[in-house]
Amino acid sequence: MNIIHRLKLLDQSASQDYLPFTVIFNAIREDRPDVAEVDVQYVLNVLRRPSELFYLTSVTGQQAKVCHSEKRETALIEKTDYADEYRLSVSGRMLLSLSNVARDATYMRGDAYNLLHAIEWNDFPKILTFSDGIISQLRNEILEVRTALERVGRTESIDKYLGRLDQYKQVIEETIGIAKKAEAQLVKSEVLEAFESSQEMLDLDITFEHLRSQINHVRQVLVIFNRLLSELVSMSLQETRSAVPPPSFIDVAAHFVRSPLAPEKEGFLLAQWGALGLVTPFHSALDGLGAVKHRTPPPSVPAMTFMDESVEPISVLGRARFLDKHGQDIASALKAGPLRLSEAIERGWFMVDENMMLGDLVGIFVTPSSIPIESRILIDVSSTLDTKSVGDGELLFTDIKITAVEEK
Repeated sequence: MNIIHRLKLLDQSASQDYLPFTVIFNAIREDRPDVAEVDVQYVLNVLRRPSELFYLTSVTGQQAKVCHSEKRETALIEKTDYADEYRLSVSGRMLLSLSNVARDATYMRGDAYNLLHAIEWNDFPKILTFSDGIISQLRNEILEVRTALERVGRTESIDKYLGRLDQYKQVIEETIGIAKKAEAQLVKSEVLEAFESSQEMLDLDITFEHLRSQINHVRQVLVIFNRLLSELVSMSLQETRSAVPPPSFIDVAAHFVRSPLAPEKEGFLLAQWGALGLVTPFHSALDGLGAVKHRTPPPSVPAMTFMDESVEPISVLGRARFLDKHGQDIASALKAGPLRLSEAIERGWFMVDENMMLGDLVGIFVTPSSIPIESRILIDVSSTLDTKSVGDGELLFTDIKITAVEEK
């Protein structure tokens, strides 16, 4: 256990990384100066072999202890294949906690007295040993109480504390008082002088402030455990629900045969529950009403699309109307000579009845193949912008000239 304890301390400082054998050996020699290197090597090799862990727990009302197993082959120490380096395995880190599980918080008062005696006798290395043991034990108890608080109804953990509530409360209160005495004893001037002399003689690698914080930590953990224990007891007394087995179908059926239900009550039950086997507790369909919110997705709105199939006939129809109105005039002017877009605008050829069809006029100049003329037409685009006054506004455009060329 000395090697496991030292490896646990080194494991915390090394962030659970592998450590060389020399580092481990030097750390163990601080507690055991006479230890041999081969002995440490032998123990490390034994602990890295797979073995099954067992621990004993006491059961209320029984004298014999119950043996528990981790139910898996495991090794406490891991070793690298390429170097003489070791570290604690997952089970090795749990070993000290497992050893504390076999103990009970009701016997913690003796550990607190040992801590107080170690302070009174100026045995400073033992102070850390006893305080670490109390804190580790309380951490396991706190985890067990918090687990019981998160469960619904009466559990084995709650029954354990309820059955010995007076004993637990007395022990915890007395242990808190002992921890306060230990704090008061530690701050005395003679204890500080004894620590300074022991530090010079024994070359202790600890500080007085570390000892004070460790004793203070013991008292704080005791207070936390006492508060959680009170919450657990209060919750168990307020919570009257308990888990019960489901009713037997045969027993219920026999009861209804002996004492049939009234027709209206039987009809109500069948309408609400239907025909079912009574192998589960009774539940109502209204229990989960509104528990799950159903969110209907918003209806999808299709995006607007440009359909060529519907636009093309309209465009053709508009051009047909425009050519029917001005097609012959444009063809006659084009036969007489070059025709400019600005001249067509001046002649008002962009109006068809009362509708302005300037786009169709520009389209004729851009694609003049629809003009009723057999000559080949050349297109010339001006490099400057032109303006024309139309009504109350002005048009700004690039002038286009088309010329009919006779085929030779």
